[in-house]
Amino acid sequence: MLLATLALSFCLQGPEASSPPQRQEPQPRPEVAELPSSDVEVLDLGDGCKLQGRVLRATEQSILIDVGFDVLKVPLASVLRRETVDGRRVGVVERRPLWSSAELPELTVTEGAKMMGEAVVKVEASGGLGSGFLTHEDGWLVTNFHVVDGEVEVDVVVYPVTAGGFEPRTVRKCKVMAISPVLDLALVKMEPPKDLQLKTVYLGDSDKMRVGDAVYAIGAPIGLDRTVSSGIISVTNRTFAGRCHFQITTPINPGNSGGPLFNLRGEVVGVNSAGYTGMQGLNFAIPAKYVIDFLDNRDAFALDTTRSENGVHYLPAPRKLAKKSG
Repeated sequence: MLLATLALSFCLQGPEASSPPQRQEPQPRPEVAELPSSDVEVLDLGDGCKLQGRVLRATEQSILIDVGFDVLKVPLASVLRRETVDGRRVGVVERRPLWSSAELPELTVTEGAKMMGEAVVKVEASGGLGSGFLTHEDGWLVTNFHVVDGEVEVDVVVYPVTAGGFEPRTVRKCKVMAISPVLDLALVKMEPPKDLQLKTVYLGDSDKMRVGDAVYAIGAPIGLDRTVSSGIISVTNRTFAGRCHFQITTPINPGNSGGPLFNLRGEVVGVNSAGYTGMQGLNFAIPAKYVIDFLDNRDAFALDTTRSENGVHYLPAPRKLAKKSG
């Protein structure tokens, strides 16, 4: 078959490493995110006063809401609660020990890339590079296992936005804390500079994705950081390497591995991992449900750094020569 003759291209091969994980206490209180929305919402202002309309934009200070005959600017401090007309909360962020989820409105690719771009990083290993994404503001990030395979430490490049635009900063000696070769996932811990407030992504429900849904990736193909590419989900359950993947038309190239695959709500629904060499539109992403399981069971995937074989690859033993007959 044609596909059997194609070489599967991974974005990086590297070493494998670890450091003992330290338990993180969950942050129980949900927070409200000030995010743009296009849904019809009800704003509860207290004392029985409510506004219903289409939210055009939400900032850290105010919400612009179209009430049909006028556009009102409502101070965010005056809003006690936001919800859709069917009673669903909007903008609620729920935090777990190492990741967060949120009820996000639908965004354009332009809006989503601007909102989530700072949470995407470049991972530099001795054998090459890949991408990753921050799931916790303390410096926890997810990438592919094959990006850090064989490495004890990696360098991570973050892209904070300042008044002058993006200002790349490299954080050295970030430790690989947990790996799963089967899931092709790795967890890395960086120590962020004290003057840097890290931005993080939100993990979405990958089971809700359907064939034809629009998705986009942010990563560093061949080292070209902050590259955005878009496409659709072609198949939701393509079996590859013993597990189900999203088959996507979103362009994936060496360096994209470990980077996030976003839906139009700006949620990470997959981890970009592989593509067929020489074939366009045949690429694969690991569904986010595996990432959630990996993070929730981090201790099961943690590595013992006191073991000397961690971070070392042994060569296979030479084979015996077969005896010649006669």
